[in-house]
Amino acid sequence: MTAVSKKSNYKCREGVLADAEAIHILMQRAFADYAKKKNKENDGEKVINSALREELEAVKEDLNNNIVLVLTNGDEIIASLRLEEISEKRYLLKRFAVSPVYQNQGLGTMLFQQAVDKLKELNAHYLQLYSSLENEKLICFYQGLGFNCLETDHSKGYERGLWVKTIK
Repeated sequence: MTAVSKKSNYKCREGVLADAEAIHILMQRAFADYAKKKNKENDGEKVINSALREELEAVKEDLNNNIVLVLTNGDEIIASLRLEEISEKRYLLKRFAVSPVYQNQGLGTMLFQQAVDKLKELNAHYLQLYSSLENEKLICFYQGLGFNCLETDHSKGYERGLWVKTIK
């Protein structure tokens, strides 16, 4: 699966093992804002998102065992996401990231649409994700993609929601 954007040389494709290091670096850059987030409940300490603690081996494991999609600009990986089947016809969207310099250009939406197309091929019924509820930008983004927040928790040191989208 390779999709090409008409507006430039952006290409969506499935990730391969050789992409692991570039995806790992992208995660560090894209999730850095979580580390800057102050939280009143933990006396102003930094909240470190699990994506920032992810080891290169975990990226490789996902590339071997799950669906990993990347968006490239030439040879550079500028966005990625991972889809893990968690039960029959239900997938978890995880580690969805767009490089900070490429954000707010519709590229995350472009990559997400490729993920939905892939899930339709697999006859998936539901896609879920967990995301911060403290970031209005993220909330609007996921709502715009058709997700609904079903429940919330504070188990990771910040308020986050379980978001679900029906795949049609």
